Amino acid sequence: MFAACGRAGDTAMQDSESVRVLHGGTSGEVSAWIRGRQTALVLLVMLVATGIAATWLFFPYLVKDQNLLQAVGGDVKQEHLLRSISIGRFLSRTTFGAGEAQVDMLYAPPKFFEVTDRANAVGEYRPDLYLVFLVTETTHIEDLPETLPEARLFVDGVEFSPYDVEGPLVVYHHRTLSVRFPAFTGDGDPIVTDNTSELRLELTNSWDPGGGTRVASWQLPLDYPEEVQNASVWTPLLVLGVSAGLLSFVLTPCLLQLILIYVAALAGFTVAENGTESGPNAAELKRKVLTTAVAFVLGFTLLFTATGAAIGHAGKETQMFFSTWSSTITVVAGILVIMMGIWIGLRARTPLICRLVPRSIQTQIRKPSTAIGAALTAAGFSLGCMTCFGGAIIATLLVYVGAIGSAFIGAMVMLAFSLGVVIPFILAALFLSRALPLMSRIQQLAPQIGLISMLVMVAFGMVLVTDNFHVVSDFIYPYLKLS
Repeated sequence: MFAACGRAGDTAMQDSESVRVLHGGTSGEVSAWIRGRQTALVLLVMLVATGIAATWLFFPYLVKDQNLLQAVGGDVKQEHLLRSISIGRFLSRTTFGAGEAQVDMLYAPPKFFEVTDRANAVGEYRPDLYLVFLVTETTHIEDLPETLPEARLFVDGVEFSPYDVEGPLVVYHHRTLSVRFPAFTGDGDPIVTDNTSELRLELTNSWDPGGGTRVASWQLPLDYPEEVQNASVWTPLLVLGVSAGLLSFVLTPCLLQLILIYVAALAGFTVAENGTESGPNAAELKRKVLTTAVAFVLGFTLLFTATGAAIGHAGKETQMFFSTWSSTITVVAGILVIMMGIWIGLRARTPLICRLVPRSIQTQIRKPSTAIGAALTAAGFSLGCMTCFGGAIIATLLVYVGAIGSAFIGAMVMLAFSLGVVIPFILAALFLSRALPLMSRIQQLAPQIGLISMLVMVAFGMVLVTDNFHVVSDFIYPYLKLS
């Protein structure tokens, strides 16, 4: 249960005992000097911790703008191009006849659209419902016929008529068209099964004198080249490159604000929880600082990783989800951050909150776990960050991992990105876990620290609720000269 408010000075008599516990019973001049400057030292410690948590910020200065993303993008595009050429050659058949025309027929199963990164064409051709063939007609001297070819498909000798043949009619020397056949019979059985051995496509048009038929066949099952069978072009270096690019360019404005929330939550949750103890204990205080820090970084790391997995798996659908629900998600995230800030104020016995919240409500609200509170704060604020910067994040990941359709790669990219932030955050927590126990009056300062932490968190919660996230970033970012 919550401790009653207004007892901030109850532990003043414990100072001498606290000093003995924290300093091993010594009372030299150094200890006296520290005790006389507790408030200033606490502020200094918090400033140093903030600086340590922000050390990731040095990285963007080493990698300007989108250099990393462009470098990775070049590698990915080159690999995609090579794989696209390989599968295109493997699935294409070139035919010639008595006339000048060259007719190329390409069988386009779902694997073709995956490898060639033509996810946007899947909805148009629907290779899950149809057997798709892409036909290219080319002449150099004569004009192409002003009619589309007649098509017949033979599956192990059984003839099937096309569902549609689409392409331009009036052209001169080059034309690309699509020919689709139903992939299922009227009874719902697939036309091509695991036992199918051959597809043969016959096209008839006036390419040749007196009319002619061009024939192409594919032996099943398709034995794709080795470079095509490897569904992913990604390597650990490419994953780290995209992650570093996100860290250095895309998400910097969001992370600047996450630092302030982190330090505020770390200090607030630590002193709030400590405020209910009989007196400050060095070992216990260290444990609480580190527990709170680990819970916080887990909160945003799991959220970012799950988002990367969703983008890698769902691609454009994730983009639509963020576009539709971003405003609602941001408001909910802001309310969650505000509630966690108020919880800190109550737990730290901040007079302002104690006077606003009736004692009957204070005594009825059960105390949540500090770790859970820190994780919820991190997840809530990061969720708001994801919605406010969702366009930049999703657009970046869609370019590099969305079209591949790999939840694993998307998750690994965002996990690696999160680790770049986690390491400085944990170092800041290690510093606080060693510095705070030296403060003999840390328990007496709990209401003041809790008030500051609460105000910071409530302020940023209001920024989310009012959809003004970019205002803070736009104010800070120009001073960093990173753009």
